[in-house]
Amino acid sequence: MKKLRIFIMLVIVVAPLLGCVEDSREIDHRSMIVGLSIDQGEEEGSYAVTIQIPLLRSTTDEGASPMDKEFEVFTAEGETLWDAIGNLEANTPTVLFLGHLKVVTISEAVARESLKEVIDLLDRTPEIANQIYLLIIEEGSAEEFIALESPLVNLPALYLNRFFQADQKVGRTTDVKLFQFIRDMNMISRASVIPLAKIVEGDIRIENMAVFQDHRLVTKLLDDEVAMSRLMKRKEVGPMNYTIDIEHESEALKVALSRISLKVDIDFEKTDPIKYHLEIKGGGEVVELSTAEIRLSKELILKINEKMNEEIEEELRDVIAKMQEKNVEPWLMGHRIWANNYQFFDTLNWEETGWQQTEFEISVDFKVEMTGQRALLEKEKIGR
Repeated sequence: MKKLRIFIMLVIVVAPLLGCVEDSREIDHRSMIVGLSIDQGEEEGSYAVTIQIPLLRSTTDEGASPMDKEFEVFTAEGETLWDAIGNLEANTPTVLFLGHLKVVTISEAVARESLKEVIDLLDRTPEIANQIYLLIIEEGSAEEFIALESPLVNLPALYLNRFFQADQKVGRTTDVKLFQFIRDMNMISRASVIPLAKIVEGDIRIENMAVFQDHRLVTKLLDDEVAMSRLMKRKEVGPMNYTIDIEHESEALKVALSRISLKVDIDFEKTDPIKYHLEIKGGGEVVELSTAEIRLSKELILKINEKMNEEIEEELRDVIAKMQEKNVEPWLMGHRIWANNYQFFDTLNWEETGWQQTEFEISVDFKVEMTGQRALLEKEKIGR
């Protein structure tokens, strides 16, 4: 009997604790924000924050048109980012909820002057997941970008989310999440990247990368530079597209290759300055020749392989030189040395001159893996 009374008392005490959630609200009492953009405000030093909220409609609503917008955007300004968000909440009948946030778009003007404050707010806000995507908007406002409705996906934030989750892209951009940017910025080189986007003739275009050091935008990676940068950091990249010019049978020929994948083995010598050895291997598929009459032969394939070896090495050397000129190293190379051999790293003076003086020896072994040609290379017609 005594044990039963103790059990009943425990149930009475624990039950209210289990049933009480401090921030519990019905879904119709919340405004679920899926996209957020940050621009400079009209007053100097202020911010303009825009939120994207999906419109929840009943499936039995017969009056709703299939062409109705599926979202609305609201904008407010404030002296600080949180003031702007507070002003937004004052203009809406529900509580703003950031727990479903997918993407944060930041204007290039804000990225150049106040990125550190933006990242700090996102990191401090417990509702915001550290896996949200970051995006820098060129040539326009982030508000305009996040309000643009694509004919492919009606909700702009979901368009961006799906874009970065797609399995195959052409190697001109790569996704960066909040935790990745913060992690890289806390490494020895204090450098990271964020993808760039802009509106071109009413369409969303996401390509190229902005390079940051100490939260300052120092340069941009353009076109194939993005793929080479990804190769240096992740040690593999693909798929990519490439077009090369070669001479074959006294005729200028353009060759387009696709589904190119590359991998690199990185090693270094403990010299002063340090010397890296990059061994790159990869392959791709020929998808187009500028002259259809020319058939792919073994001789032509060897020429394509040699030209691709030259092009890849040149592209990689250009990217390395660009980063060394700005004295920014976003590939965690210095950090790996620091983590594995601090005594050697301490002799390099990496942050001042060590990275800029680093030498590279590069070898490339590219092979055409598929020709798209539905015939044997030496196939000859026989009989009549």
